[in-house]
Amino acid sequence: MNTDSRVKKVLSQALMVDDSLINDSALLVEDLGVSSLDRFELLMGLEEEFAIQIDENDLEGVKTVADVVNCIERKTGAQI
Repeated sequence: MNTDSRVKKVLSQALMVDDSLINDSALLVEDLGVSSLDRFELLMGLEEEFAIQIDENDLEGVKTVADVVNCIERKTGAQI
């Protein structure tokens, strides 16, 4: 499973939203309804899924699903 699929799986589980709503251009807050509590849940889920540590600074400027994928790829050194 690639980074994109794994991120979308975590988002779907953490937010309890239909997979069809989670596409690369989906805005986390506006389209998916991510709250500050959801953001914390996402951080924990992503850290567990990718066995990495993420701090709030890593998510600075992250607005879309694609931004989350890019952030994880930078943290893990994965290729796009």
